[in-house]
Amino acid sequence: MKPRCRLDFRLRHGSSAVVFPRTGRNLPHFPPHVCQAVFHAMSKTKSFGIELLVSLVCFCAASQADDAQARFDSAQYTNGALHLHIANAHGSRYVIQTSSNLADWTALATNSVSQTTFVENAANFPSRFYRLSSLAGVGSIQTVWIVMMENTDWSTFPDNSDAPYINSLLPRFAHAENYRSFNHPSLPNYITLEAGDNLGLNDGSWLPGSAHSQSTTDHLTTYLKNKGISWKAYSENLPGDGTILPLFDGPGYSLDHNPFVYFYDVTGNPPATNSSYGIAHLRPLETEFARDLTNSNVASYNFIVPNDYDQGEKLAPPLNNRVRQADTWLAREIPVIMASRAYTNGGVIFILWDEGVSS
Repeated sequence: MKPRCRLDFRLRHGSSAVVFPRTGRNLPHFPPHVCQAVFHAMSKTKSFGIELLVSLVCFCAASQADDAQARFDSAQYTNGALHLHIANAHGSRYVIQTSSNLADWTALATNSVSQTTFVENAANFPSRFYRLSSLAGVGSIQTVWIVMMENTDWSTFPDNSDAPYINSLLPRFAHAENYRSFNHPSLPNYITLEAGDNLGLNDGSWLPGSAHSQSTTDHLTTYLKNKGISWKAYSENLPGDGTILPLFDGPGYSLDHNPFVYFYDVTGNPPATNSSYGIAHLRPLETEFARDLTNSNVASYNFIVPNDYDQGEKLAPPLNNRVRQADTWLAREIPVIMASRAYTNGGVIFILWDEGVSS
């Protein structure tokens, strides 16, 4: 079965992410270091090209599905190239190297691999690993939605009557069961999602400004901005309803669920509530998200944060059930995304949980 490029995706505890194609077989588990290496390599290309990332991972997943005993040993980004180290049940070890040059990545995505991929121990290497024939029909991903939920372990969901919507998604779309949060509480995980690293943060003590803000650290939306790729973050219960940059907590809004306010290129230096760039990119979910979908005014990369109750972090009436609150919100909002033109024309949704405990 050919990989599909339109996906719904759930992480056990989302500290990093990678796209899994639904191949109809058991999906491989990509460890976090593989995810980080792939994303780092993609961030260094001349054009961000999310579809190229999908092509590479579809290639790897289809290969591993063909050889159930194959596994990733490691991945690294060195000297402008991504190296994926693979081993199989017979003890053979292989290395796939892909250049970060845009032309090479494009060739990789279009099955022209002679100049982009080489294999150590090639005589024993299954041809399916490097022919990329399984990529036929994989389309280009144009729009990404990251939907952030809170504090729930993967084991909570299967066959849970409090999560009927999530359980309706599980057999239809790809999901991962073996990911871990970077640290506790929430903030290190959100920072890691945006920056690929916790930047030395091991607790929730950071506040925007002072020594906590990062003036020189590149992060995901820095790369997007530099490549001319649009991005926007939507938060529920956003203080000021989009008229100011929210640098403080509010009812239902937790500052540590908004990783962008910890970077000077978003907030200004020093951070200011009137930062025009920050205000333009951090928007109220209730009044603008559905409108943007309807009007096809959707950024290429969208980061969506429900309020503390709809995320499943805090109890709220009338449900007074964290899992059911989150499931109810997802059941209302995800179909709206899936009905949009942006989703049907090459969209992908990632539903992530920041960690598996209540902190």
